[in-house]
Amino acid sequence: MNDIHTMRNINRNLFEGVPATADALDEYDSDAAQLVREAAQHLVKARHDNDSKALAEASNATFQAAGELLNGAGSSVYVRFPIMVAARLVELEAALIAANTRITAAAEGKTA
Repeated sequence: MNDIHTMRNINRNLFEGVPATADALDEYDSDAAQLVREAAQHLVKARHDNDSKALAEASNATFQAAGELLNGAGSSVYVRFPIMVAARLVELEAALIAANTRITAAAEGKTA
């Protein structure tokens, strides 16, 4: 099995060449996509409010999303890979939510 540094770098080109308007995960597995969105919302709340309950909800939804991805991938895939992908997708979604909040606040002349 790959070491953690190799696993972290696997997802660098995951979305290379995918148009910004595409939602490949939603097309591949809409249930997993919904869980990723939920986890990201909880993660943003956990980071903003230092909320441990929201962090636990984000973690739970991330593992559920990973389970969905595992079901779609079949039994020949390592367990770590879909969990890593789901976690990375949650991080990306959370970053997009936070960025959108900052952009909206800046447009309104507020600080986020």
